[in-house]
Amino acid sequence: MNSRKDYQVALASRLEGKTYGEIRGLFGIPKSTLSNWFSTLELNSGARRILESKRKNGYLKLLEFNKIRTLNIKKENEDIRKNYESRIGTLNNRELMILGAGLYWGEGYKNFNPKRFTYPYMCFGNSDPEMILVFVSFLNKVMGISKDRIRGQVMIYPNLDSNKCIKYWQNLTKVPKENFRCQVALSRASRGKRPMNLLPHGTLQLRVSQRQEFFKIRGLMDGIIRAAKL
Repeated sequence: MNSRKDYQVALASRLEGKTYGEIRGLFGIPKSTLSNWFSTLELNSGARRILESKRKNGYLKLLEFNKIRTLNIKKENEDIRKNYESRIGTLNNRELMILGAGLYWGEGYKNFNPKRFTYPYMCFGNSDPEMILVFVSFLNKVMGISKDRIRGQVMIYPNLDSNKCIKYWQNLTKVPKENFRCQVALSRASRGKRPMNLLPHGTLQLRVSQRQEFFKIRGLMDGIIRAAKL
């Protein structure tokens, strides 16, 4: 077809209520060209009703497609999660030892300078209750540290209730209540920038103030580093 014939057949189809997509499928005319031709075209009421019906049906089909797709994706995600959860099984003490040392490597106090006379201590902090429970299990089962030796420091925003936050972490960890302290902490960098409800229970730091425990965990971390390099 030449451009004039293209225009005439496209115009006739458009006046019949065909969409740009349908016209492109029939005659191979790009949608951009059709839009340029017919963006100001006045359609009769019949053609408008047909196009509106097609748009509505297409929109509803799209909604249904997206709904089914979303449900399928959620199911696939959960199937993957369950599959990999089952692969872990149970943890023996060696596996828990490696896991606990890895957690401390990422979230624990490590700033010890052997050239200065300092008193290192073990300190692990996080706001994730599941991570806290895993680390407490590591301390108890692997390191042989009973819960009465653990101190809990709860770091909270000024709008939080310190007693409620202490109660939350104490109920979770079963560390004696008298071992808990609370501190309001809001850095200048965070002030006015982070939402106050971001951490509803604050962050918990677990501390054991024996230098020997610090060097035990430091040794485990170094063992992981050495083994990974082999």
